[in-house]
Amino acid sequence: MSAEVDGRRKRLLGVVASLRRGGNSEALVKVALQAAAERGALVDIIHLEDLRLGFCDGCLACVYKGDGCRKAPDITWLLRTAASYDGVVVASPTYFLGPPAQVKALIDHGVMEFPRLGTRRPKPAGAIAVAGRPGWDLLSLSVTSQLAMLLGGRLVGGFTAYAPGPAEVLLDPETVGRARELGLAVLEDRSLPVEDGVCPVCRLPWDAGPLQASSGSEAGPGPCPFCLYDPSRPEADHRFTAVHLARHLAEWMVPSRERFLARREQVRKAWERLPPAPRRLRPDRGPGGDEGRGRETDARSGRQ
Repeated sequence: MSAEVDGRRKRLLGVVASLRRGGNSEALVKVALQAAAERGALVDIIHLEDLRLGFCDGCLACVYKGDGCRKAPDITWLLRTAASYDGVVVASPTYFLGPPAQVKALIDHGVMEFPRLGTRRPKPAGAIAVAGRPGWDLLSLSVTSQLAMLLGGRLVGGFTAYAPGPAEVLLDPETVGRARELGLAVLEDRSLPVEDGVCPVCRLPWDAGPLQASSGSEAGPGPCPFCLYDPSRPEADHRFTAVHLARHLAEWMVPSRERFLARREQVRKAWERLPPAPRRLRPDRGPGGDEGRGRETDARSGRQ
């Protein structure tokens, strides 16, 4: 398949969600991008360690005003940059049963993209999760896939690689081959086969959650608890489609502001009826900024 679209070379973006340079996540993203580049694609890479990744505080100003997050401009830049590419490959390490905090921070901030989902052209995305050993990566690929879908739009494939040491994954020819195949699948916008027992949308194992039997004549897995994909209704929208997210925005998120404003006075009075706040402890970093002993603070007055 041609590496061109609209008379120009396709552009693929790799996102390394690890904060460690020279690690397995970076290695596999580079392998995937190299495969696409060999077919004529233009490729670029972004390392999350180069971005300032503040945590989302849930103010929802990005939703109501629609102009991105003013508190985390680097994340706004990342989302806008990813939207300008023809495909995305994301790789993340595994810390404790799932990806590290920076991945979840990006996903939380991703709500700022909801107002633009109706006009954003879906593009292929691939996800790679890396773990040290099987059994300790239950949510790794599913959450990494969520980030890939947020940056791309349509997951064409994903897999989990296992290697405990930095870049050690390069010693496994089978895993390197899977990374190359994923890069080509993103370039060609073709879906890769899904392993048995795995949700085809988010790659969560069917037995990983409280799945209900489907409504068909044969008992089987019901809707995926993570992405809401229903194998008995494969044509239906799942949670991460633009239609579903836009509906969630219009029917729940935006109206929630007016609902809250209508009850704000009640909320204020309820807050005032709370008992005195406990002391708030914060680290005493001293004049030089070093952490010292904890200090006790009155949460209402700010006095120590």
